[in-house]
Amino acid sequence: MLHSLTPYHISSAHTTRPDVHNRNHHHNVRPGSGCTDAMYTAPTLFIAIGGGGFIPARILRTQLKNDQDGKKRNIPIQAVGLVLYESMGGVEEKVGTEVVRTQWLDFSTLGHGFTHGGLLGRHILVVDEVDDTRTTLTYTIRELQSDIDKQLEQVADETERERLRAETKLGIFVVHNKLKPKAAELPPSVSYFSAVDTPDVWLAYPWECDGDIDAHDALRTHNPKI
Repeated sequence: MLHSLTPYHISSAHTTRPDVHNRNHHHNVRPGSGCTDAMYTAPTLFIAIGGGGFIPARILRTQLKNDQDGKKRNIPIQAVGLVLYESMGGVEEKVGTEVVRTQWLDFSTLGHGFTHGGLLGRHILVVDEVDDTRTTLTYTIRELQSDIDKQLEQVADETERERLRAETKLGIFVVHNKLKPKAAELPPSVSYFSAVDTPDVWLAYPWECDGDIDAHDALRTHNPKI
């Protein structure tokens, strides 16, 4: 179950600049209690918010599997592209106020093998690096719920429609949750998993570093205390 894997700990995320000291250890997953819904089982679909959610989603894909016919199978990942942050020309960025959609779900592949579009009956986990103002996450959940509702409308049988509605679950996983006022509250039906609660500081992740990892490793070999 998902809650048995959290907090998902990326110890090398620091303020103001990437800390490449622990760059090779960002995959650590520790048991913990960063879960608001202990009944939420392992997801059947990851939706990674680009670009911050790509690497966390890929790591979760290694740690979580679906059991089908006695075999552990990979959980598919779909990507959505949303823009909120505005570049300030340095490490830090300015938080924008409007979400711009640059990419959304590919229902032609997502719905393959599914009768009703690909979202219905799934346990969907939205993955991102950080819950900052919650603007992007709120937008994603709202748009996904809209897509789910549209797919439910296509189900003619009322009993089947309500069964699919009950089976379709939405959840959120973030590496870091910033302890600050949020732009909106999430619906009670949305499960929420945060690995680490952090003060309102700028976080720089190791995969955002533009340095030379080989040069870094060589430097650390000769200076193990760095």
